[in-house]
Amino acid sequence: MTNARLRTLGSLGTLVFVGSIIMGAPAVRTGGAPPDPFPPVDPDRVECDAFRPTSARLCYQTANDLHQLFELILAQFAVGDVANAIQETLPTTPQVFPDGTVVYGAEGFASIAARWAGSNDFTIGPTTAAFRYRPLNRTTVVAYSTLEFTIFDHEHDTTRTLSSVQTELFRRNPQMPRGWEQVYEQLAYTQPLLGDQPDNGSRQAPPVPNR
Repeated sequence: MTNARLRTLGSLGTLVFVGSIIMGAPAVRTGGAPPDPFPPVDPDRVECDAFRPTSARLCYQTANDLHQLFELILAQFAVGDVANAIQETLPTTPQVFPDGTVVYGAEGFASIAARWAGSNDFTIGPTTAAFRYRPLNRTTVVAYSTLEFTIFDHEHDTTRTLSSVQTELFRRNPQMPRGWEQVYEQLAYTQPLLGDQPDNGSRQAPPVPNR
């Protein structure tokens, strides 16, 4: 693998918070359950109008369960624990990019990493996000946020920032190690970063086709 592929697999968790199709009912906490490891999600970031059955309590609990996972993933990437951070991303998880490119899973993203970042050797550094959660039921949650990625380009010795609006779909799966599975992710850049781009002064008009 190239450095881009190796490093990108390590960066994927910050890039891909996706969702998946999950069967089975979630576990319901009891009074003896351990406390959450991270602060609970702000209720203002939870949208319950589409949740069924109608229950503000269950809706918030479902959103907070996924929020705890997201916070854990970010913490694991912060210390380089890649193997655990990408557990929810399956080989069949689609990731849709603004130019229409669709790839699947960690290996799929690694295959376009150099073109995406404009570098054959890069890592993704600190990432900020404030996801909003829209639970549809006790097993399925849509989450979306603007994410700010710090990209360390080792090939060109530069640091860049990419702002991306991402929509994720997660569903519970009791057969997964942490009870969730990635289903889908779609990205919409607010600052495009799609590989090497020509300077404004060097742009050329496209060739005129022969008639």
